[in-house]
Amino acid sequence: MDSFQAHPTPMGWELTELKSGQTVLRTLTKDEMLNELDHFMAGEVLDRSGAVEETRPYPGSHHQL
Repeated sequence: MDSFQAHPTPMGWELTELKSGQTVLRTLTKDEMLNELDHFMAGEVLDRSGAVEETRPYPGSHHQL
């Protein structure tokens, strides 16, 4: 299972895949990061308009804030 870390940067927030070190998500604020994590961890693939194009279940995707 992949592990990720959300962390602040000088330009906002980044979500990084720990094994590869690759940034997989960038946002301007922490609140935006938390909102986007719901989509990312739920495995939803969004189209260019932001609508859900495809859903891929992710085990344990329900997190508590």
